Amino acid sequence: MDADLLQSFYIRSQQRAMALRAALIGRMQLIIMQLEQQGSLDFRFRDTIQLKEIQGPNFFANLLPTFLNDTRTALRDLTKLMEAEFLNFEAVDQVAIKLRGATASIGLCRMARSCGDLRNAAGNRIPAGCALAVNELKHEFSRIYQKLEEVGQLERRLVAVGDGS
Repeated sequence: MDADLLQSFYIRSQQRAMALRAALIGRMQLIIMQLEQQGSLDFRFRDTIQLKEIQGPNFFANLLPTFLNDTRTALRDLTKLMEAEFLNFEAVDQVAIKLRGATASIGLCRMARSCGDLRNAAGNRIPAGCALAVNELKHEFSRIYQKLEEVGQLERRLVAVGDGS
């Protein structure tokens, strides 16, 4: 009888874990779909999530917070460059190159486009164009940050729940 009780408990536990996993995936997919519909994300974001199949279950859960931190730092660096007495267009361009590569590779297409605009303005030495592009970047990042943070939290919970097997 104890074995039957233990097996019953195990089955219910697995069913709850599967239901939780389905709810987490559903919420994550909804957020991603909304950001795609708003034009903030492209297919690369979903592709990046799928890399965990190759790189291991913690890949995306670790990647997203690192990306968010690095992006915050890059935006802070750009803000400091823009506030300087003399605008260092080369330094702005270097930060824009790095940020564009990161945002494009993870699928943040609107931010990647703004990085391209920033590179063009810096290359043409247009301070007002640089300021506009930096403001666009900061606005887009602040607009999507909470959603991306939530996706990261959901992914970490998915990793903690496991694959249901």
